[in-house]
Amino acid sequence: MKEKIYTIPVNEAFDKGTECPFCELKKKLESEILNYVLGPSYMEEDVREETDKLGFCKDHYRRMFFAGNKLGNALILETHLKKINAQLPTLFKEELNSLNNKKSLFKKDTSLSPFERFIQTHENSCYACNRINVRMNSYIDTFFHLWKTEEEFRNKVKSGKGFCLEHISTIISEGKKRLSAKDYKALLETVLPIVETNMKRVEEELSWFVKKFDYRFKDEPWGNSKDAVERAIEKVSGTDLSEYETLK
Repeated sequence: MKEKIYTIPVNEAFDKGTECPFCELKKKLESEILNYVLGPSYMEEDVREETDKLGFCKDHYRRMFFAGNKLGNALILETHLKKINAQLPTLFKEELNSLNNKKSLFKKDTSLSPFERFIQTHENSCYACNRINVRMNSYIDTFFHLWKTEEEFRNKVKSGKGFCLEHISTIISEGKKRLSAKDYKALLETVLPIVETNMKRVEEELSWFVKKFDYRFKDEPWGNSKDAVERAIEKVSGTDLSEYETLK
């Protein structure tokens, strides 16, 4: 299979034999993007403009903090807070004025106030998530390109451990749009049994992990079950926990 620059990350992820190659790609992307944000990029005007506007989600703030670069976090947060604080006086004034504009204190107003809309937008806004989503979409494009054109890649998929539920759902929904009816059927006939078999495998490994806490099995070998909890979480939720020990 002749490699191109844009196919290398996808092929490398499928070569690793993890529970879900797309989770592997996402983990690598997160690390690259957060390292970029906390590196010299926070001095770049266009990046700071975006991070000031969008901020980060709870998970990425947590990951950034535990990355250990407090100065980088401080510089990003300083200008982001300035942007938020510049908007608060107007938003709070509108919140108070909305009380005076109500016709009756006994009539419920279910519409969102400007401040509530601001908070809703703020909580769902993240510079890192946006960047990750764009790159993951390009990886999905590459997956379908390789699936349609490269038999060697199809064989990698067939010999792999399947996908997490989140990413098999993505493959199903995107396959409908990108493949002919015949090719879509062939894709599902290939990947769905693989997912089913490997979900069952992880269930069995998890059951053995539980049994190992029974004194009757304490001297039996662990087999592949020592990290069964982490891998089960990845399978059912799309959350790769392999590097989270350092983020406690």
